[in-house]
Amino acid sequence: MRVTGVDIHTVSVPFTHPETWRFGRMWGLTNAIVEVHTDEGITGIGEVPGSPLIALVREALEATVPWIVGEDPLRINQFLQRAQDRGWHHYPYLGNGATAAIEMALWDICGKAYGCPVYQFFGGLDTERVPFYWFVGVDDRTAATARAQAAEGAGRGFETVYIKIGFDLENDLALARAIREEVGDAVAVRVDANEAWSVFEAVDALQRFEQVGVEFVEQPIDMHDIAGLANLRAKSRVRIGANQSAWLPWQVPEVIRQQAADVIVTDPHQLGGLVPFHNAAAACQAAGVPICKHAFADLGITTIAASHVLATLPLPQLGHQQFLTFLVHDLLEEKIEFVDGAIPVPNGPGLGIELDREALKFYEGIYEQYGEFEGYGPVTPESPLPADLHVSRR
Repeated sequence: MRVTGVDIHTVSVPFTHPETWRFGRMWGLTNAIVEVHTDEGITGIGEVPGSPLIALVREALEATVPWIVGEDPLRINQFLQRAQDRGWHHYPYLGNGATAAIEMALWDICGKAYGCPVYQFFGGLDTERVPFYWFVGVDDRTAATARAQAAEGAGRGFETVYIKIGFDLENDLALARAIREEVGDAVAVRVDANEAWSVFEAVDALQRFEQVGVEFVEQPIDMHDIAGLANLRAKSRVRIGANQSAWLPWQVPEVIRQQAADVIVTDPHQLGGLVPFHNAAAACQAAGVPICKHAFADLGITTIAASHVLATLPLPQLGHQQFLTFLVHDLLEEKIEFVDGAIPVPNGPGLGIELDREALKFYEGIYEQYGEFEGYGPVTPESPLPADLHVSRR
């Protein structure tokens, strides 16, 4: 079997309500979807987030495509090595995303070729349902909204709720307390500071969040300061999650070596594929450190692809990250449904999913008409799109 070509689709998919984080406000996701075709008629699908700019991401994909066309799609490790050997190690954040999108599609091809789900290539199922968190968007930063959104997630069976912090510490604490009071002790409350604080500020902030009883605080300080994370963790009784500090394959064992985090939060796009994601999970398991899948602007393809790896890991698992609960469409033919806060892993060949062709065309049109969503856009009260595009189409 040989790869004959790769199609790249750019889509802009709105949120039902915006995501607000300390870097700005985002009204939806602009991602690239790839289809890898073979001479035996088998096609695999993959996905890559459009961050920081979709034009850069598309160029990275277009640069990567020649390294797989004409090659055997079943030799995935060879493709991954080729991507590094031909220069992506110079631009790892961008190159890893492009590599991961194509690698994802190659795994889909493998499963279809051998007639089995992708999870079989990573050791087989340990669980049939992968747990995820509920994202509390609270774009108006009020306790009333935080309570209502958290109550909705808990009511739908999610055992972890998540909120962005790193704005005003007093208000961040008030929102976290409101959520804790609303959901009680049976639901984990996770907060993500997105590098908001200096080490000096973080010492005080973590002491105060200890009183709320948070599950952990994600990336409290600068991503490059792994030693600072270790220092902070030694001073804090609140558990710390390393996200941006654990994006690259070499950083995961380094964070573990320095005992800089209680939890590793990372994803296939940052690491460069499902293989390095599985390797990171194995390193975490050996060190006794939980791993959480990071949601780096996922549509349905990435969420399911990562779930094939996560389903092979032993339980219990912490709630993984997702965007699906406020995307207007996951772009899949069969909508992903959460069951008590978990996603049942598809058991069909490959990833076990198919693109919704009508939705793909529609959201390609949204991109062509309105352009890309800014991940670092200004915190404005109104969307750049008509209101009806922020309503679910499923």
